[in-house]
Amino acid sequence: MNQWYRRPVARVLIAVLLTTAGLIVLGGGLLALMEGAEQAGRRLTHLSPGWVALAVLVWSASLPIQGLRWRALLPGAQRPPVARLAWVIFGANALTLALPGPVGEFAAAWYLRHRYGVPMVTALAATLLARAVALLVFGLATLALWPFVAASLPADLVRLVTPVAVLTGVVTLPILGLCYRPAAMVGWVGGLLGRVLPARFAGRVAGRVDWWVRCFTAVGAIRGHRWFQAAGLSFVNLCLLTVSTLCSLHAAGIVCDPLATLFVQALTAVASVAGVLVPGGFGAVELLLVALFPTFAEGTTADAVFAAITLRWVHLLTLLAGVPAMAWLVATLPGEPEALEPVFAERLREELA
Repeated sequence: MNQWYRRPVARVLIAVLLTTAGLIVLGGGLLALMEGAEQAGRRLTHLSPGWVALAVLVWSASLPIQGLRWRALLPGAQRPPVARLAWVIFGANALTLALPGPVGEFAAAWYLRHRYGVPMVTALAATLLARAVALLVFGLATLALWPFVAASLPADLVRLVTPVAVLTGVVTLPILGLCYRPAAMVGWVGGLLGRVLPARFAGRVAGRVDWWVRCFTAVGAIRGHRWFQAAGLSFVNLCLLTVSTLCSLHAAGIVCDPLATLFVQALTAVASVAGVLVPGGFGAVELLLVALFPTFAEGTTADAVFAAITLRWVHLLTLLAGVPAMAWLVATLPGEPEALEPVFAERLREELA
């Protein structure tokens, strides 16, 4: 029997449809309770499709920047073209929606190994380091921007948000150690966990830590200018995502402050890590955006809910636009995507042997 619904493209479409249905039922129902069904329906009909399309386009433009950031942390002799990397990232993002877990990252690493001879362990370690640099930049941006944003906010709101902003920035600072000496930093954290965890868990942690240490060692030394390049690209990426958010809010008819929106974009980018266990991150970022809405936009709680719904739709449309790239990426893999984790794990063991 041809189980079409198990194929990656079908999975993405189903995920988008289910998430959209969830937005309509939960978000629309909440809006209807807050301001009535008629007003809630009027919001949807007044949503500007042109500005939504522009938001999707700008969000998609951040993918080549992510490709450049990834490329900056790959060894000098193993740096694929930026356009191809952007296409790989586009496909991997959509594949992650279809198959939650590390399959998207594994597929991107496999393609670089298959097409350009980049070892999978090197590609995966560079991917993790690129994301770590991005989180560090987002955290530092949160700390740097908050004093300027807070200056124009009511004192009671400043007292509520300041601990969140400071904590969000501070928790990213240990990433500096990861960037400076990734293998040593991972080994130190693993040793610390080994001392505080029960013995039955310590062995598992030690094996995982050893795996990551060997991955980072495979990357080799990265020159200082590469780190600064990756950091600068991360900030450009943050700015593009902020412009996309501004377009989305304009589509919803919501007035917001650009600098404060940049602050909230940085903060939610860090905080969204807590929602990685939820497929697509559904719910975690939306709740945070509603809570922080008074810091960057004017309007009611209903406006905040509609803003969160609009931003999620833009994100879903961006992932949906990546389906052609995902289909291309899947065609390069050595088997069915949902059954590839053991294959990828074996390749990694071979490279680390």
